[in-house]
Amino acid sequence: MRILLVSPGNNQKYGGGFYYSFHRRLMNGFIRNGHFVYPFSDRDTADYALGVRRFGKWMANKRLVEIASELQPRLLVLLQCHLIEPETVQQVRENVPGVKVAAISIDDISHPTPAGQFRHLLQNADFGFATTGGETLRAMAGDKPLAFIPNPVDLSIDTERTFEAVEHEFDMIFAGHQPMVDVRWGLIEELRRRLPDDMRIGLFGKRQERQLSGARYVTALGRTKIGLNLNRRDGDLYASDRMAQLIGNGLLLATHRASGYGEIFGEDEMLFFDGVEDLAESIKQVLGGDDAWREMAEKGWERAKVTMNERLVAKFILGIANGDSLPADWVFGDHVFNSSDKGYARVPAA
Repeated sequence: MRILLVSPGNNQKYGGGFYYSFHRRLMNGFIRNGHFVYPFSDRDTADYALGVRRFGKWMANKRLVEIASELQPRLLVLLQCHLIEPETVQQVRENVPGVKVAAISIDDISHPTPAGQFRHLLQNADFGFATTGGETLRAMAGDKPLAFIPNPVDLSIDTERTFEAVEHEFDMIFAGHQPMVDVRWGLIEELRRRLPDDMRIGLFGKRQERQLSGARYVTALGRTKIGLNLNRRDGDLYASDRMAQLIGNGLLLATHRASGYGEIFGEDEMLFFDGVEDLAESIKQVLGGDDAWREMAEKGWERAKVTMNERLVAKFILGIANGDSLPADWVFGDHVFNSSDKGYARVPAA
């Protein structure tokens, strides 16, 4: 199948500093499943237009129509490409008979701005996918099916195996690009007060000079035992792409129990916690002399690579596009929503 994948890209803004992005993982999944993918970046195309975003937006929409007409894709994937207008998608439909359109959101759609952006992409789509599931996604189901997809693990990108490493620089890490005023920093400071003074904690992203990206970031993950998966909100299976990066590189993932991932991972595969005190005690326990964290991290990695890998996520998206039944190995079936009654619509396994 020919697939036209439209996403923000990262050549212009990030270069190689964000090579582990969602769109590269998804593209790899499609290709490894035997499909051709033509990547198109709305933001890169717009920014190349003399750096004037207003003019560049027009150029990006025009160029997408041209490329689609030449390529004649069977599937158009709109991934977080908020510069693309619904009218442009309609024009693609007119120029490419029979093309199917999938909209994908990788932000927390419980918030108004990401929800509005997702609705923007859904206007001329046939179906939608989001890294937010549960009641939040169910409430958005209208005249087209919506389904949850996890941030995929891709072992060609997630190359570290920290549970196998002999030496580690950090016992625990939290890396992101959060502003200095963020409730998560307060949680981390409270956690530090409850942990032993000699515990090595890597904190990156609170200040510009302490941000990690590219190979330096992945190398740091490979030298760390526990990765903190802290989101602005926990629930509905939402997690930023940080989750896939941490667990994919073999760290023991610590995530709030309210995230919902207890449905998928066992207590011996992930470090679930209910609050700071609970988290601190669990960290001290698994980092004890018997190195319990290693076995848990490896089990979590093994579970992730078979339940949320890039090939399986791509296969699921194409299955929905083709009207296939739900794959037997898809563990997120309770987060596929019927557009008619907005209830859970678990498709019978193949």
